[in-house]
Amino acid sequence: MSQLKSLASQTAIYGISSILGRVLNYALVPLHTSIFGREEMGNVAYLYTWVAFFMVVYTFGMETTLFRFSNKISKKNYFHYTGTFVLSISTVFSVLILFFSHPIANFLNVENVVYLVKWLAVILFIDAFTAIPFAKLRLENKAKQFAIAKMTNIGVNIGLQILFLIVFPAILKGDYFVELKPLVSTIFSNDLGIGYIFLANLCANLLLIVLLWKSLSQFRIAFNAKIMRPMLVYATPIVLTGLAGIASERIDILMLEQFLPISFYENMTTKEAIGLYSQTMKLSIFMLLAIQAFRYAGEPFFFSQAGNKNSPQLFAKILHYFVLLSLILFVGVSVNIDLIGWLFLRDSTFREALYLVPILLFGKLLWGIYINLSIWFKLTDKTIFGTYFSVLGAIITIITNLILIPLIGFDGSAIAMVVCYFVMTSTCYFYGQKYYPIPYNFKPLVVHIIIAITIIYAAQQIYFKDIFLQYGTGFLIFSLYAIAMWLIERRNLILNK
Repeated sequence: MSQLKSLASQTAIYGISSILGRVLNYALVPLHTSIFGREEMGNVAYLYTWVAFFMVVYTFGMETTLFRFSNKISKKNYFHYTGTFVLSISTVFSVLILFFSHPIANFLNVENVVYLVKWLAVILFIDAFTAIPFAKLRLENKAKQFAIAKMTNIGVNIGLQILFLIVFPAILKGDYFVELKPLVSTIFSNDLGIGYIFLANLCANLLLIVLLWKSLSQFRIAFNAKIMRPMLVYATPIVLTGLAGIASERIDILMLEQFLPISFYENMTTKEAIGLYSQTMKLSIFMLLAIQAFRYAGEPFFFSQAGNKNSPQLFAKILHYFVLLSLILFVGVSVNIDLIGWLFLRDSTFREALYLVPILLFGKLLWGIYINLSIWFKLTDKTIFGTYFSVLGAIITIITNLILIPLIGFDGSAIAMVVCYFVMTSTCYFYGQKYYPIPYNFKPLVVHIIIAITIIYAAQQIYFKDIFLQYGTGFLIFSLYAIAMWLIERRNLILNK
């Protein structure tokens, strides 16, 4: 139980940066949806989807590789080897993107904002190279330093966007600080539009170099073919897995652009539909952020406990409590989605697809279960199975989207996510029990899931004209569910101490 407490403590600290920090970042969603239209936000989602794919290639699985090989070679060298590889590949790709920015912009149908392609090349470079120092902090259990750097980065991003999108335009209009108008007019104009979202990201990333300077200053370019060859062999399936994983998670945005019939939605264009769907998907981010926080702490923890003879039982307990906590979040967001939607999506035109949020949340929950189950092929060095599962998920996602998008629009993309992660989770469990048996007990978890879905469905049937009564009912249902969950599981927690 002490190991569980240690993991919980690490997860809580990482949660400050990955959950609280990102929640603060998503506080910008009301700002974006009140200033920009659905089509503009569709362009933002489209470009950042491509960034997600490139980021996997840039980092090339070196974070996980660092964790795996840190105990096999001297601690003086592993940071240098992984950093050298990431620096090399990031430099090559970013230079190519900068050189071919115009053709790339034409290919992406954003030829009027070529500068965004150039900025994204720099953003990708910094994100990738600083990923290794961040991984080093995780490996050394320096969760507080990790959280401070991440939170500062997010805070600067938020602050700059507020300046660019609210403060500076107001000064130019003469709403306040009129004396600063001449200065602001020389450094700012409203011409960039959504470009200011990317500019804030770029400036915040540049600050990471300062925040991580201590680690970066310790970095030395190092190359040893004998040591790096097995590292690359280990990392290559992780890269393929990452690309397939991003395809499973984000390719729906690209496929909506290509396969959504032009006249499918009478009141919006394809790009507007992408904007609506992408902003709705952000409301499911609460589950994703919780999973990411767990992953930051969990991945090195699992590796550190691999040699423990009781590790299978420990891993089973971790999955059990992970699912229970995720279900509380699942119910909490779903039964209060009207309130959350009103808070985050300020323009009512962005709230037309809130019914999709429970489906998206459930898909993320299944993905979180898969993350837990997938530890078996990382511990046994059978990472190729991760590639198999992820490619399988990507294929299912693509096929399901191809079938459903023309029939039911972006509803099909939400359903495709659930189907994808369910198949990946089931397949991973089947092979995991063959190669690295862990005594998972899914029966009570399935019961909990069914109860949670039933509560959410029943809550959606309740409607009050009084908005406060409606919101209060959702909060009451969530509170009762959380209390009931605690009462049910309290005995098991006491027995496991």
